[in-house]
Amino acid sequence: MAAGTFDTSWMWHPSFREDSASTAGRFVHFRKNLNIVGEPPESLQIEITADTRYKLYINSRQVSFGPVKGDNNLWFYDEVDISPYLHPGNNQIGIHVLRFFSGTSYATSFPRLEAGGVRIATVANENLWSPQIQSSTLWETAIDSFTKLRIDESEDDFLHIYEKASLFDAEGAISLHWVPAVLLRYQSSTGVSAPWKLSPRLIPKMKSQKKYFKAIHNVQSCMPSTAWRAALIGQGSEHEEIGLPAGSSHQLDLEAPQHITAFVRLPFNRPQKGGAMITVTYSESYEDIPEMIPYLRRKGPRCDTSKSLIGPRDTFFLRGQDYKLDLEYHESEDTEEVLMPFHWRTFRFIRLNIQVGASDLTFRGLDVEAVTYPLEPFARFKASSDDGIAERLYQTSVNTLQNCMHDCYEDCPFYEQLQYAMDTRSSALFTYYISADDRLARQAMIQLHSSFQPHIGLTASRAPSSQLQMIPHFSLYWVCMLHDHFTFFGDMEFITPFLPVLDAVLGYFHARINGEFDLVALPTADGIWNFHDWTEQWRPYGIPPSVLKSGISTYTNNLYAYTLKLAAELQVGCGNRPTLATEYSDRSKRIFNAVKRHCFDGKLFTDSLAADSSPTAYLSQHNQVWAVLSGAACATDARSLLRTAMSTRQCSHPLIKTSISMSFYTLRAISGAGGSLYQELFHGFWQPWREQLALGLTTWEEDDVSHRSDCHAWGSAPIHEFLAEVAGIRPAKPGWKEMQFTPRVGLYRSLEAVVPFRREGSIGLAKVTWTRADSDIETRVSLNITGLSEPISVHVKLPDQDVMTLDSSEEMCFSCTSIMN
Repeated sequence: MAAGTFDTSWMWHPSFREDSASTAGRFVHFRKNLNIVGEPPESLQIEITADTRYKLYINSRQVSFGPVKGDNNLWFYDEVDISPYLHPGNNQIGIHVLRFFSGTSYATSFPRLEAGGVRIATVANENLWSPQIQSSTLWETAIDSFTKLRIDESEDDFLHIYEKASLFDAEGAISLHWVPAVLLRYQSSTGVSAPWKLSPRLIPKMKSQKKYFKAIHNVQSCMPSTAWRAALIGQGSEHEEIGLPAGSSHQLDLEAPQHITAFVRLPFNRPQKGGAMITVTYSESYEDIPEMIPYLRRKGPRCDTSKSLIGPRDTFFLRGQDYKLDLEYHESEDTEEVLMPFHWRTFRFIRLNIQVGASDLTFRGLDVEAVTYPLEPFARFKASSDDGIAERLYQTSVNTLQNCMHDCYEDCPFYEQLQYAMDTRSSALFTYYISADDRLARQAMIQLHSSFQPHIGLTASRAPSSQLQMIPHFSLYWVCMLHDHFTFFGDMEFITPFLPVLDAVLGYFHARINGEFDLVALPTADGIWNFHDWTEQWRPYGIPPSVLKSGISTYTNNLYAYTLKLAAELQVGCGNRPTLATEYSDRSKRIFNAVKRHCFDGKLFTDSLAADSSPTAYLSQHNQVWAVLSGAACATDARSLLRTAMSTRQCSHPLIKTSISMSFYTLRAISGAGGSLYQELFHGFWQPWREQLALGLTTWEEDDVSHRSDCHAWGSAPIHEFLAEVAGIRPAKPGWKEMQFTPRVGLYRSLEAVVPFRREGSIGLAKVTWTRADSDIETRVSLNITGLSEPISVHVKLPDQDVMTLDSSEEMCFSCTSIMN
């Protein structure tokens, strides 16, 4: 065989060792000087990535932060034009790298490969400066042995991004030891390549915005509260410095206007002597001491400052003049010392504790730069309501969704930052409705597809992740994501490659049908978690006791039947295999008919086999909801079933309630049942959300059982309901080739809403308005569509009127009665 060629575009520290006994990873620094004679080039494009994360600095300015989370199937790089940051003469380039150790359970949210590395490649090799920029032994590198990524934080089972810094390393060193970088050598011939399968990023860079604290609480300091307020509270650049005497101690709490995700930065005048200790605690709320950290909390009013602030912590020591590291990551390092955690933090409240050392200290404030995915919320919603709550429900939902979008969709930014299929399905739909942006959703579908495990037949429950987790139901939610995307964007080319894995996922459930009952049975097995929902009665693992006993779950079967229906529609829409679509439809009917035979006690659907269920056993709303969604209950029967399920008076034993995570599906069942049911239940449905607002939340909590996190996007169901159901705007054909307009005018006396949608590459805006006098039953409705180059057919259904099909170029104004719809 001919000699192979090699990829030497990755560089690393020659002595890096992975020792996870006391830290989840290490920071590594890279630096080099670039001397530019004459004017800098007009453009100097580089590709940069690292395993695991990096920050690029040029002349003390942060230029780039990345890469987007990838895995061994797809590792992303950033394309950056560094020319605007260069100047004639000497330029200092630095790279700050976070490397999580491989083969550990730490930092589950951050996939990494077996070896660390940094890759810099230039796009135009003919450029004079290209060889000096790209990975080479001309770069110097040093391991940061002073900072640990904490593994002793009781609040942190997933992230391990919290830092504990010291003045000396384990061997007593006080400065960094710089050595030449080494080039890693990977064969790149005969079908072999470097372990990182590189791809340009698929999503735009995160947006950032300066934020400010609104209040200060619980000041314990020899300095007056007024001085702390002047230094830390309010907008603008007028914040004052605050001088802290040597040997003094200070503690205070800072409140942000709302729950945020942000980089934090604490600048100090560099003290003469090092040793001052700064501890920053991040928290979502004030609370009583929990039953279990972090999983069972005791939260009430979130701003009750008489209670405790509990959360993960960063601990830093100011190094002073004697222990400077001279990294040049910010300006004026000789006179200013800046504490800046590497990764962004999540908080509503911050507790700041400063133990001043032997030198007086000048604190120059706490800077907050909020970062999220650059979501553009084109949607608007405003409606009259007796309690004025509608707009607060909507805006809080948008805030929550934005806080759960970064380089992936995230289940909760405070604790996990993991992209779960169930959570992401609803988050993606909410995103489509407020922005018509599918870029983050496309990436999510790709990453979940890449997580497919052929030996099992399922996608992972979450991806990307350093730890494989299998929840069979979540593979079905991934299939639902594919159907949703095709419905909203009609992109057959994107969806078609996923269909073989879709068929395999459905095959996993088909292969587990119990012949006696014609129902899927999912026995307990190592490495498989048959999670249903978070309810008090199903603790600790979210599975009904009767399902654990029999292995047959009504929820599983209804979800499977529901997904089969969507998969059949998808196969037809993609024109792929119509016979397979027929097979899916037949399978769905077989399942929901078996559910009706074996899991219905004559009044309600049981959690498992009805024959094995005691009349006093727990019954759940879940299986009434999913019976409607699957088709096991229809029309009048469906409405009667849901009225019973949602009422606390019609059942001798109240049903176990669906959690916030299931709210979207509960509402889909209520809507799908038809009649006046949706309008009857709509306003009362939001009572748990009203209660959260009354408790002072600014984002929706994860669940009302554990109260673990105060920010979880599956609670943002008002986005979908207000725009899809109340304003009544839906795609009638894939890709918005046609539109459905079915406004529920009986819910509010007046409404103004804007719903964005993407059609053939253009973003259209559907503006819906209606008004009704207080004493009048007649409502004046209008629909105005803008932004399209070609008109769209709109199927209009108003209360007590036949369907009309109109051209969007026509003026669409209507008059109707505000009866139940």
